[in-house]
Amino acid sequence: MNNKHSLLAVVLGALLAGCASNTPIDKQVAAPTNAEVCCNDYTQFPYSQLGDKEDLSFEIDMSSPIGKFAEGNSYFEAFRFSERSGQVQVTVSSLMIDDSVFSPQVQLLDTNFNVVKTLTLSDFQVLASNAFTRTRYVAKFKANAEKTPYFVIYTPAETLGKSVKVDHPAKVRAKEFGEVMPMVTDPVYTYQLGGDIELEVETLKLRPFRATAAVAAPVAAAPVVAAKQEVVKPKSAIQVQPDTQSYYFNAIESAVAAGDIPKALSLLDEAKALNIKGAQEVFVKAVNAK
Repeated sequence: MNNKHSLLAVVLGALLAGCASNTPIDKQVAAPTNAEVCCNDYTQFPYSQLGDKEDLSFEIDMSSPIGKFAEGNSYFEAFRFSERSGQVQVTVSSLMIDDSVFSPQVQLLDTNFNVVKTLTLSDFQVLASNAFTRTRYVAKFKANAEKTPYFVIYTPAETLGKSVKVDHPAKVRAKEFGEVMPMVTDPVYTYQLGGDIELEVETLKLRPFRATAAVAAPVAAAPVVAAKQEVVKPKSAIQVQPDTQSYYFNAIESAVAAGDIPKALSLLDEAKALNIKGAQEVFVKAVNAK
């Protein structure tokens, strides 16, 4: 059984290691020039909107946008997490195909496009190929999509042209099964400008939504209707009998003559209330005559 496993591992590893990419990866290893840069600032990057759950395969190649990073110019792809996502789990894989690979670096950005966290090549592990996957760099991490809603995948310019040797898949299988190491050559991959990337995003927690009470439209104030005022007819319209007029004139004169000024004033007020004309003159004349 061990010999069969070893033979199977050698054949499988050879097949997977030797498979060609569907799209040729550019072999040029010089970083793009400043003249080719599309975006000098993270706010200018084109961000692809992600859903709550994503499983994407894409290529970073010469048709990808070129950004200016602290580590040098690079082709890149940028993404924005779903607005529904709170905590997310992200898996980024860079496939090793033929003799080349894209050396991945990931930056998480806050709402103001400031770099909050950077995952370098040291944060990626090499995962050997099997019946379902190719040999790849892979990094799995969690992020707060509310605090860091954006992220960018690119490669440091300083890695271009360098290479990495990884264990042949057959050797990895032999170690796994505790078998004799097969006589195979470990593949070497050169870091290139582009490559095949796989991205998985899974929402672990939804972003809390704080509902706010709808603000009611202001109700128009009911028009204020002025109270209907009673029309008071002028007292001049009231006819005063001559006897009444004579009574108040005589009463005012008698009160002043008796020195009872308060009574005279009281009578004067009553006469005015009855709109008896001449009462004021009678009062003044009586006072002056005393």
